[in-house]
Amino acid sequence: MATLQLSALEKRYPNGFTALHGIDLAVEDGELVVIVGPSGCGKSTLLRTLAGLESITAGELAINARRVNDLEPAERDIAMVFQNYALYPHMSVYDNMAYGLKNRGVAKADIRRRVNATAELLDLGALLDRRPRQLSGGQRQRVAMGRAIVREPQVFLFDEPLSNLDAKLRVQMRLEIRRLQKRLGVTAVYVTHDQTEAMTLADRLVVMNAGRVEQCGTPMALYDRPATRFVAGFIGSPAMNFLPVTVRGERLELPDGGELDLATGLDDGAELTLGVRPEHLTTLPDGAAMPASAVALDTRVELIEPLGADTLAYTRLAGLDEPVVARLDGEHAVAEGQTLRLVLTGERLHLFDAEGQRLAERRCAVDVVS
Repeated sequence: MATLQLSALEKRYPNGFTALHGIDLAVEDGELVVIVGPSGCGKSTLLRTLAGLESITAGELAINARRVNDLEPAERDIAMVFQNYALYPHMSVYDNMAYGLKNRGVAKADIRRRVNATAELLDLGALLDRRPRQLSGGQRQRVAMGRAIVREPQVFLFDEPLSNLDAKLRVQMRLEIRRLQKRLGVTAVYVTHDQTEAMTLADRLVVMNAGRVEQCGTPMALYDRPATRFVAGFIGSPAMNFLPVTVRGERLELPDGGELDLATGLDDGAELTLGVRPEHLTTLPDGAAMPASAVALDTRVELIEPLGADTLAYTRLAGLDEPVVARLDGEHAVAEGQTLRLVLTGERLHLFDAEGQRLAERRCAVDVVS
C-alpha cells in the first residue's frame, strides 16, 4: 500500500490562527494510526491537510517518499470516509460505490467486478439496488466505506465515521473497520474524539492538544506511561485521578495531610501532581494489614454508579476539591455516605511536574505507607 511521512507540518490561516504546529509523524505501510483529542485540537484539520482539502503552510507531506504538498486531492490517491457518509441520495448503493470509478474512466466490466467484490466483503450484496434513505445508519456507513475500498487507493482516511451511530452499532462497526483494515492490509489514518474507540482500533495512537502532538505510541504504552498530564487525563475512562502533592524532604505530602515515602532527587517544597487511575485504587478489608509500597486514603462516598461488572465510587478526600473516583468490583458492597479506605500501590502511581510533564521513573518509587 503506502507510507506517510509528515515533517514539521504547519497549517496557518490568513487571520493568523495556527491550527497545526510542526507535526512530525510517520505512518508505516499497512498501519492503522488513530488521531484522538478534544474538539478544536486540530485532528480534523490534520486529516483534511493529508487529503489535500486544506493547504499546507509549512513543512513536508510525502506519500511513498513522494512529496505531495502541492498536489490536488484527486492526484494523491487517497480515499476519505466522512462523518456524514456523503452519499448521493438519488443514486442506488451500486451507483454510489461506482461513481468515482466511472469519473475516472474505469471500464464497466472492471467497475462491476470491483463493486460486486466489495459488496460481498461488506455484506451489501442484497442492498445494491436500494437508495440511501432505505438503509440503516450502519448500512450507510458500510456503503461509504465500500465507495472508498473500490477505488483501491494508497491511503484511507476516516473522519469520525461512527459519531452518528448509536452506542451498540458503534461497537459493531469498530470491529468491522478493524477486521477490514487487517484483511485488506491498507494504510489508514483514523480521526476520533472517542478515546475508547481510539484505544480499540489503533496500532498506534496519536494524542493531539492545541494543534500539537502530545504523545504517540501504542495504546497501552500511552495508558501505562503517559508523557504528560494531558495524555494521562484523556486516555482512560473514567479519567485518571489527580492529587496535588508537595515534596517534603524525601516524602510527598498528600491533600489530606498524609505522607508517603519518595525516592530522593526533588527540591523540597516542589509542587507536583500525583496521578492514579480509578481501576488501580483498591479497598482494604477491615483488620487487613496495609501492603508494602502502598498508601491509604480515607474517603467518604458521595455517589455510586453501578455498571454491572463494575461499580464506580465517587468519593471525597479531605483537602481535595475534585472527587476521587474508584472502579470497584460490581459485587463490592458500597453505599453513599459511608467511609471508604482506598489503597494506592506505588507501582501504579504517576508523577507530573508543574508544567504537566511526567517525572523520571526513578522519582515515582513509593516505598512505605505513612
